Amino acid sequence: MNLPEILESVAKLGPGYEYLLPVAPTLDRTFLQSLIGDNGSIRLVPETLQALAQSRAGIVASGTATVEAAMMGTPFVMVYRVSPMTYRLGRSRVKVPYFAMVNLIAGKEVVPELVQQDFTAENVVTRLRAIMVDGPTREKMIAGLAGVKASLRGQMQDKRHPADRAAEAVMAQLGSGRMSKTG
Repeated sequence: MNLPEILESVAKLGPGYEYLLPVAPTLDRTFLQSLIGDNGSIRLVPETLQALAQSRAGIVASGTATVEAAMMGTPFVMVYRVSPMTYRLGRSRVKVPYFAMVNLIAGKEVVPELVQQDFTAENVVTRLRAIMVDGPTREKMIAGLAGVKASLRGQMQDKRHPADRAAEAVMAQLGSGRMSKTG
């Protein structure tokens, strides 16, 4: 559902770039190559982290790859599309302000999210062009990604058991009077 629009975005950006497409070893490379065609500027690579480390910017599908991009400090546009029925069912049940894990961790929009009908090649290209060049938009995103990375590193350095950290957070909320005492 995501790759065809990503490939259209690549076509609209043009041949002036080299594109790296990380491919899990379980995926059929022949099928992917048939989708890519003879576009010599797209290289299939086995490692997501290597691709992110070498990239000026990325188009990243929602999921853990957004956290990997944040940890690498690579600016990106988050994209995601599922079937309309899946989206309707999921959206009515899941109430979160963001789709990208990076934005959820930050509690604000660090990276643009192009979901469902907003995920068009034109929108991807517009957002990518804004973060590929040096300037305030790119700098703001890099700073936001660094904040997410620092937040995650801080959590990883806390060696206490997750249940102990959760209990402490609940107790802090009770102490501040922000949680209901009845539930």
